[in-house]
Parts: sequence; C-alpha cells; structure tokens
Amino acid sequence: MRERVAPPAWISPGRDGVVVAVKAVPRASATGAAGLQDGALRVRIAAPPHRGRSNAALCAYLAACAGVRPRAVRVRRGSGGARKLVEVDGEPAEIVRNLLASLGADGEGPP
Repeated sequence: MRERVAPPAWISPGRDGVVVAVKAVPRASATGAAGLQDGALRVRIAAPPHRGRSNAALCAYLAACAGVRPRAVRVRRGSGGARKLVEVDGEPAEIVRNLLASLGADGEGPP
C-alpha cells in the first residue's frame, strides 16, 4: 500500500488537477526551480516577460515537471505579475507525486 503524503503549501490539489503557487523570476540564465519564497515555488525563467513568453515558458516547465502535456497547464491568476497561480489539469495525486519527484517539497530538486 502506498503511503499518502500531504502536499506542500505551494501545491493545492483540487478535483480535476492542482493549483501551484509560483513566484516567477524572468530573464534568468536558465529555467528551473530555485526553492521557495513566501509560500510559493520560486521559478527562474529564461524567457523575457514580453508578450506572454515567460508565462508560456513557465507553463511548459511545470508541464514537464508534472508529467502532463503543455496544453493542460495555464496561468489562472497573475499573468502580468511575478506572483502567479498556475493550474495543472489531470489526476491530482499523480500530478502531486510527479511535482514532488521533480522539484522536491522545498522546490530545490528531488529529495
């Protein structure tokens, strides 16, 4: 039997997916998670915040980490700011498991 682990505060499971709280940092040298900041996953994004490029790069990165197709990820709130809520569609338990395996509970890499 698999042990159920409560997700960290930056992941909010729902009925049809999860919502990830993100603090985006555009114009980084590479895209990747950089720990937690104020209860949100801090993600450095290589794309500039121009015409939605950084949001698209953020969604593609989170889709890869969550193991879902890119079309299943979208910015629900905060598209024009650094603090965002990103919605990931799919099986919540599987998405949480994949995110934790890819990012770790502290957002700094696998445990």
